[in-house]
Amino acid sequence: MAIFTSNGISIYYETEGKGFPLIGIQGKDSNLDWWHPATRSALADRYRFIMLDNRGSGRSGHPAEEYGIADMATDVVGLMNELQIEKAYVLGQSMGGMIAQEVALQSPDRVEKLVLVCTTSGVTRAALSSQMLELINGEFVLNSPQDSLRLLFPELFIRDNPALMEQLAKLMQTYPVEQRTASIHNAAYQSFDSYDRLPTISVPTLVIHGEADWIFTPAHAEILAQRIPDAQLLMVPDAGHGVFLQAHDRIIERLARFLPA
Repeated sequence: MAIFTSNGISIYYETEGKGFPLIGIQGKDSNLDWWHPATRSALADRYRFIMLDNRGSGRSGHPAEEYGIADMATDVVGLMNELQIEKAYVLGQSMGGMIAQEVALQSPDRVEKLVLVCTTSGVTRAALSSQMLELINGEFVLNSPQDSLRLLFPELFIRDNPALMEQLAKLMQTYPVEQRTASIHNAAYQSFDSYDRLPTISVPTLVIHGEADWIFTPAHAEILAQRIPDAQLLMVPDAGHGVFLQAHDRIIERLARFLPA
């Protein structure tokens, strides 16, 4: 558990395990406590797993001024400098996947391989689902962890996994996001667009996506895989935006093949 300063903002991070460094970047409204213990353990068994609270989230600083995806990518590179890491695997989920793309675009020499999970090159680059339109327009209000779980998983998965849902709901209540951060992150991810720059990503890339994801529909993953040179694509049937947990063992196995320890 430690803090470093990035452009005057304190950034909280944790590391687990040994081996080649793997930086994990969480999404909007979340913090590093949202990494499920099973995921943390599996990744720390193979890598030096490095997690951070994005600026405005968790125990990191909450700047008053607005900031964007590129600023949060700068924080990731700053963390690498702090830890004296020349190159790392970079894995980002959802908004974290946007940050990961920006790291690869800004600092390609610092990224060994890139993993993009349930993310997009730009919110408007593919047709939006009706639920996503409601979310963007403020008609889908997140009043509880249960509402957040409905964003992540299909109803059948929620119903069939009550113990996991209870565990996740508790994790989500650790350092809940402030309203100002939520507004800044909303603006940041909605204005992000890497589409035209994707062909310049030069590092090996794996795109992972759930076929039942309505936050970013499968078309978003297909765009990423088509426009990033030689990118690999893993589409998971029946999985939603929380694909990492829904298909946990399958994804950990695929990562082990894609990211040598």
